[in-house]
Amino acid sequence: MSKQFVWLITGTSSGLGRDLALAALKRGDKVIATGRARSLAKLSDLKEQGADVLELDATSSLETLQQIAKDAVAIHGRIDVLVNNAGYIEIGTLEENTPDETFDQFNTNVFGPLNINRAFLPYMRERKSGTIVWLGSVGGWRGSATIGLYVATKHAVRGLSESLHEEISPLGLRSICFEPGYFRTRLLTTDNRGPDKTRIPDYRDLMESSLARLNAYNGKQPGDPKKGVEVMIDIIKVKSVCNTTLQRLEDWKDVTVSTDYPKGT
Repeated sequence: MSKQFVWLITGTSSGLGRDLALAALKRGDKVIATGRARSLAKLSDLKEQGADVLELDATSSLETLQQIAKDAVAIHGRIDVLVNNAGYIEIGTLEENTPDETFDQFNTNVFGPLNINRAFLPYMRERKSGTIVWLGSVGGWRGSATIGLYVATKHAVRGLSESLHEEISPLGLRSICFEPGYFRTRLLTTDNRGPDKTRIPDYRDLMESSLARLNAYNGKQPGDPKKGVEVMIDIIKVKSVCNTTLQRLEDWKDVTVSTDYPKGT
């Protein structure tokens, strides 16, 4: 597992994305840390520790993302691991959530990563090497009142990752979906979720109790994100080594069996 990887990680201003970038740098890998324009100042310490920094908004047009991909690949000549980490939680009951809020939630958590993958996959296909990482959530395994849009996006992410893997694995590429549990990140803070609101009185009690639970749990989640990202890196690197070894065995299959006795003797 000594190969030096080149990572591009979205949403590195905080949370798992930031911790993942720092952990990869400490292992000697190359990291391209990205964030929206308003968050770039928060990436200065990552740059000081050796990361390259690019502006990337997951909701940008495909054409813009394709140019960003071109610029990113030019830095180190390749991207080995693309991590779709950017995302947020939209709060509200499904009846209350507006069409715009619904689109924005899916645009950031689902449509954006799809377009980012579309922008980078041509470079991975050319090299027949690369890993696409999606950040799902344990919340994507069940419905949950008042964050229904968020959990729906995480349902979608898992399905997309599995489907993408079926499409690109014959090309030597991989798609992996990590579904973290309750890690102590800033995901539940007010600046990482949609505004708290109740538009329909019938849902007021439900919303108030839900928000109280979120606020009470924020900062008390049992998971240590720094330990979590170390496991993620281990899994990505181990799978890469295993896949490379299996491909090498397949490539040398004719040679290895040529030393056998003829069949039937």
